[in-house]
Amino acid sequence: MIRPVGIETEYGLNCEGFREEIDFGYEASMVVRAARVEGAFRGWDYSREDPYLDLRGTRAERLERDPKDLRDSTAKSSKMSAAELLANTVLPNGARYYNDHNHPEYCTETCTSLKELVAQDKAGERLLWRCQQTRNESVRDGRVLVVKNNTDYHGRSYGTHENYLVPRELPFQRLVDGLLPFLTARQVLVGAGKVGCEGPVAGEALFQLSQRADFFEEKVGINTTARRPIFNTRDEPHAAKADWRRLHVIAGDANRSEYATALKAGMTGMVLDALVEGVDFDADLRDPVRAVKDYSRDPGLRATAETKSGKDVTALDVMEGYLEVLESRGAEGEERSWVLRQWRELLDLLRGNRAGAGDRLDWMAKWNLMEELGGVGGLDEATRRKLDLAYHLVDPELSLYESLVESGKMRRLVSDAAIEAAAGDPPSGTRGAVRGLILRRFGKHVTNMEWDSVTLTLDGRRFEVNMEEVLGDLVDRLERIFTEAPDMAAAIADIKSGGKDR
Repeated sequence: MIRPVGIETEYGLNCEGFREEIDFGYEASMVVRAARVEGAFRGWDYSREDPYLDLRGTRAERLERDPKDLRDSTAKSSKMSAAELLANTVLPNGARYYNDHNHPEYCTETCTSLKELVAQDKAGERLLWRCQQTRNESVRDGRVLVVKNNTDYHGRSYGTHENYLVPRELPFQRLVDGLLPFLTARQVLVGAGKVGCEGPVAGEALFQLSQRADFFEEKVGINTTARRPIFNTRDEPHAAKADWRRLHVIAGDANRSEYATALKAGMTGMVLDALVEGVDFDADLRDPVRAVKDYSRDPGLRATAETKSGKDVTALDVMEGYLEVLESRGAEGEERSWVLRQWRELLDLLRGNRAGAGDRLDWMAKWNLMEELGGVGGLDEATRRKLDLAYHLVDPELSLYESLVESGKMRRLVSDAAIEAAAGDPPSGTRGAVRGLILRRFGKHVTNMEWDSVTLTLDGRRFEVNMEEVLGDLVDRLERIFTEAPDMAAAIADIKSGGKDR
């Protein structure tokens, strides 16, 4: 098993044909509320969350917000209560689905295998597609198209974040030093591809590796929607805080490719495991913020960044260095071996016949498609952007990604049956499985939910189920209790007994 990971994705909305000014907050809320999922719980307990806490041991006084996010119409959303607008929804498969900064956001529960992660992420895509269909049934003028990407092409970016638990005892600076070059360069394998440039730093590029690279302004920091850092320091573990940090990775793209999603999590998890075990990667970049843009804006993969020792390295060089260290350690288990094989094979392809990587890498698939249609430089900007956007549409009848899958030009990792199963079933052996059990069997007793607790009410009394462990003995015990208990009272009594009757 590679280090457990979850993915949270903010989806874009493309609203066509609306007569009045679009209130994106309202539309995002309506898309979320269009989820017709039996057994879902509406609500979320924010009492334990504090986004101002920093991994460096401080607390931010304020968080930056992109001023462009404040320019949209609020004609409809301003009349909604906070609960109506956020539309917080906890799904029986353990996922959270809500309106975050005017974007429908789907957050998977922690997964313990890469294929399970891919299936859960794809289940989110399918839910959003169904919500799009339902929402459009009530739209009088125009239609809403849901897009799994990271830019609106008007200077605003929205995120796809990965979440990894790392031991709190791992020194913070070691974590930063070991990950920063990797996060800067990994876009060469898992970037989603993008047409044009935008963001706070000017530049010119017909095509980029990454949708997010334009928007990073700092090496390290706590913000997520403005002054974005490559290494984010938000300290919300959603687990036992004394033991864990949650590494909140915001330097990643929204991948349609199942291989890219698995590689993104698999590579990062293996690097984290090595850092925890004391391995040094001997990687550094003098200016990662500049490098992340330079690497992204050169699809020829020749752009270099200077190391602190004065050496110039490409993104491929950086990723090669990390891979060589991991290869020298060997790999135990099928998933780890798969990650190393794919990592090696794809790096070799990108150094040679790079078009061959287009059946697994999003950015290369887009590039190949545009080359077939006249070349990236031969297509006008409007056509390039239309193709770029169409790749990310979640509607399978409109999506260029889906057409590549259908034509056999994009590889799959999981079956349609696995994705449909993930839409209803939580990741196995995790607290998400417990949350799903509670919703299915005792949903009428649920008063509140968050990642690491469920509050139940029975006969007017509240009882909190502690789920600070993501997986392990506590999760196994709770799963047994909520599977076997004949009723809610028996489940609570068993929990209170501490297992003494077993």
